[in-house]
Amino acid sequence: MPGELWDARWTTSAGSIGTLGGATGKAAIERPGSRASHALKQRWCWLIANLATAFAASLMSTLTVAIDGGSVEIAAITLLFLVTTNLVYDKWRPAPVLSNLCGAVAVLFVSIGMAGIISLVGLRHNATFIDDTLTRADQYLGFDTPSMIAWFADHPVCSEILKLAYASSFVQLFGLVVLLSLLRRFDKLWELVFVCSFTIVASTTFSVFWPAIGAFAHYDYAAGIHERLPMGAGLYHLSKLDYFRNAALPVVSFANLHGVVTFPSFHCCLALMTVFAATGTRWLFWTLVALNVPVLISTLPIGGHYVIDLPAGALLWLAAAAAAAMLNRPELPRASFGDFQSAPASGGRRVLQNEKPRREGRGLRSDPRTSGEPIVEAETSRESCTDDDGMRRQNVVRRNRIN
Repeated sequence: MPGELWDARWTTSAGSIGTLGGATGKAAIERPGSRASHALKQRWCWLIANLATAFAASLMSTLTVAIDGGSVEIAAITLLFLVTTNLVYDKWRPAPVLSNLCGAVAVLFVSIGMAGIISLVGLRHNATFIDDTLTRADQYLGFDTPSMIAWFADHPVCSEILKLAYASSFVQLFGLVVLLSLLRRFDKLWELVFVCSFTIVASTTFSVFWPAIGAFAHYDYAAGIHERLPMGAGLYHLSKLDYFRNAALPVVSFANLHGVVTFPSFHCCLALMTVFAATGTRWLFWTLVALNVPVLISTLPIGGHYVIDLPAGALLWLAAAAAAAMLNRPELPRASFGDFQSAPASGGRRVLQNEKPRREGRGLRSDPRTSGEPIVEAETSRESCTDDDGMRRQNVVRRNRIN
């Protein structure tokens, strides 16, 4: 009786082995942009968030701080809502856009919140400031930071524009998270979340042991400079820094977390990750380039950074991006010889182990010298499918028909 025998074959769209089965002709294939391709990055994002939570908890338990219980309750309820929504619309009522959006926001909520606690509570460690080293690095590179800040003070309109750019960084981040979710660019979404979590936790952890007070406080610019710059430029973090470093019992509030990291520059990381998360969407990429070039410039007159902070931040971003790229290439599953021998449950027969087909012409034929064996013809067809990211792909399906 005629029947169909389906083999596992490499597909042109994925380059991975999928088991093709059944008379329906549908393939179970792992494709880039599908749930399987970004699931690994999603797990690593949660791992980073959990590690940051453990480190923040250890700092709060060993260093002398108080905790605002009300802000903890609000944060816990918010996180519970995000995680519950993610699970419900992922497991029981599949809605990929809503599920991935809530999952990404939940990870960022934990990672950024814990990084803020690490940077503030870490000041209780009372490590020595490294501003002298950063100043020498700027001088070695040939940059005169005070002269650059004086130029920005002489151009107040430019400084005001840079203040808006500096404040837009996190708005751009969360706006891009929403947009990538709506565009079903889930792989890019979780790459962005991974890089953000990696860099913000790494930079704040570094600042616990090697803190810096910032270029504005270190150089102690004249009052005239500060008056011509936007309010709080370069000095906005000093009140928090002094409070957590010198107060007898500072209070940690989840509703009032501010970054105090100077080296490396997280705003530099943020600008780069935002731009490169938009690769593949030309209009969005160039829009974000235009928005984030001023962000990079604003790190000096508004953020109060040293010049050396920027290449350090770029290197940190590059390390995170390289790690994310490694997660894009998970190890392919190995197909055993037995996987190629089983016929589908819907029909066909099992290929015997001693059968040795050979290639003749355009198909596979059994050895005619073996008596009683049927002729197996190979047919190739293309099947279209739509991934979770909305991309249309074609898969090459190889079907063996037994005559």
